[in-house]
Amino acid sequence: MGRGALVQRQASLDLGNPGLRLANRAWRTAATLACFGVFMAGSFLTMPFAAPLFLIPDRRGRRKRAGKALTRIFFRFFTWLMRALGVLDLEILGLEHLQEKDLLILANHPTLIDFVVLAGIVPRADCLVKSSLLSHWAMRWPVSLAGYIPNDRGEKTLGLCKSSLESGNSIVIFPEGTRSTPGKALRLKSGAVQLALRCAPTMTQVVIDCRESNLERGGRWYLAPVRKMLMRVHAFPAYETAPVIERHGGQTRLAARELIDLLERRFDEVLERG
Repeated sequence: MGRGALVQRQASLDLGNPGLRLANRAWRTAATLACFGVFMAGSFLTMPFAAPLFLIPDRRGRRKRAGKALTRIFFRFFTWLMRALGVLDLEILGLEHLQEKDLLILANHPTLIDFVVLAGIVPRADCLVKSSLLSHWAMRWPVSLAGYIPNDRGEKTLGLCKSSLESGNSIVIFPEGTRSTPGKALRLKSGAVQLALRCAPTMTQVVIDCRESNLERGGRWYLAPVRKMLMRVHAFPAYETAPVIERHGGQTRLAARELIDLLERRFDEVLERG
């Protein structure tokens, strides 16, 4: 379904009786609370199934692979639940570009659930995460079990990223460093792009478009938006980064600047910003 069809479908929700529109929003608000209640509860209810995985010797990353598989099942279920209850419409373009191994994916970050959605799509998805999540009451077990990579360990982070890719995982990086500011052009951090350049010979760009959202930066996650949330995930073919590095004599800092310009231009074009 294209953007025009999605917009037309969304507009149809605004027609009719104001009372029906209010009832629809009330239902979506209740369903949103239910979905996130399931997400939080799942962090505890699945522990009996996840705990034995911590006993698996992590030779060749076996435990982390099992953790990623379990986390992916849970994230796919959560995304399905949001769609089934009418909280979310999801469209994926370029799905074939996300089905390979050892991908390094750079995506924008408009909502709270971006990685949840991507991890349900991308096989063996790894992620750079804030160290604070390792002690978060709801997120600590999936982060620890899946072996997600802390983003503040310097050269150790680089080594962990390389090892993850070499083992066949894919890594999702949000180079903004935090969620996007609604309505403003995206600004990527040079450090994240330099890290990506040093980890892999190719990059896969993903643009996430989600304009009607209660999960954006500053949004009220517990209150459904006036219209149903529509998320459009657009994956582009991977492109080689070696030629960019060569043009700058192997200096990743300069190569990162060129790539940032290219990435930001595509983000802004697809999102019709800037």
